[in-house]
Amino acid sequence: MLSLKPSPLKLEVTSELVSAAVDFFYLLERGYDRKVALDLVTSRWGLSKFERAALYRCVFDSRTLIQRASKIVAEPPERLAIDGFNVLSTVQSALIGDSLLLAMDGLVRDLSASVRRVAVNRLLAAALSVLLSALSRLNVREVVVVFDAQVSKSGDFAKVVRGLLPSYVEYGEVLVSSRADNSLIALSRSYPVASSDSLLADRVAAIFDVGGFVSLAVAAENVINFKKLVGVEVEHVATRLAEGARAVNAQDGGKGYRA
Repeated sequence: MLSLKPSPLKLEVTSELVSAAVDFFYLLERGYDRKVALDLVTSRWGLSKFERAALYRCVFDSRTLIQRASKIVAEPPERLAIDGFNVLSTVQSALIGDSLLLAMDGLVRDLSASVRRVAVNRLLAAALSVLLSALSRLNVREVVVVFDAQVSKSGDFAKVVRGLLPSYVEYGEVLVSSRADNSLIALSRSYPVASSDSLLADRVAAIFDVGGFVSLAVAAENVINFKKLVGVEVEHVATRLAEGARAVNAQDGGKGYRA
């Protein structure tokens, strides 16, 4: 019998990929448009579609990083609004054995969207079971799960989730929305939001990365700490630039630029 489990998506972290990430970060810091900067480093370093997706999902300018860091909730909240398919996609990737990325903004992200479409199937149901068990262990008492109506069979899946929630939390609600992001932004006035979606991360007040929490518990060995890799290399590059500037100044006798 053939396995229904897809082959794991593996990202090889090469020196070229890290250098590309540093260049991308530098261009963003200089105010370059995000797509223009990504196109430049993709061409410069000959990145694959998968590697490009990794940079897009993981690298952000320092202003964005500071803003998002202020929103991340470290301890599990009692109430939580969940970006259903986003979180389940991350948990599903952990179960499959995909490479997962701890991004520069501190959120764990998967790369499955660059290869697979979200589908309601047995694997997603398995991810749901793991997620619900985690919510119970974390003592999350109140949950609102929002599913994107544009995903096929989302309504049927929502009914299943609606039936299961009472066994894991004190209060549970499930919504199917044609504008899931807007629904979650509205809910964020009362709930921390569980999602790694960048648009939501920028527009909600508080974030709890339950997908990342579950992934680290299930498959920590597959989580690549992109935040650390890029951060260390950025520091190395900054040091080399500073040393080079000092050498130029010393050669010039400390006189600086003269017209």
